[in-house]
Amino acid sequence: MKLQIPAGTFRAYLFDCDGTVVDSMPLHYIAWKQALGEWGATFDEDLFYQWGGKPPKEIIADLNQMQGLHMPVEAVAERKENLYYSLLPQLKPVPEVLEHIDAQYGRIPFAVV
Repeated sequence: MKLQIPAGTFRAYLFDCDGTVVDSMPLHYIAWKQALGEWGATFDEDLFYQWGGKPPKEIIADLNQMQGLHMPVEAVAERKENLYYSLLPQLKPVPEVLEHIDAQYGRIPFAVV
């Protein structure tokens, strides 16, 4: 797949990291599954993507209500984040974006914002 760049002349590129340079959603899902599984909760992948952007504490509270659980919201949210951080070495760049960055390196300033 080729990266689609809008037409025009650019003086710089500003990249968002998450979702543009890297796709962290799969790692977030792994962390969620493990953290919630420790409490007997399930989190369907379709629902995970539907709830993308929803604050973690709301996710846990909603799952508690939906599944009749009493997970400690703060503790589970912290556990999930710690698991996610432990997975960061597995994070991989989006190949098409990395290819574009490599091709433009030294020709145009860029930053990750």
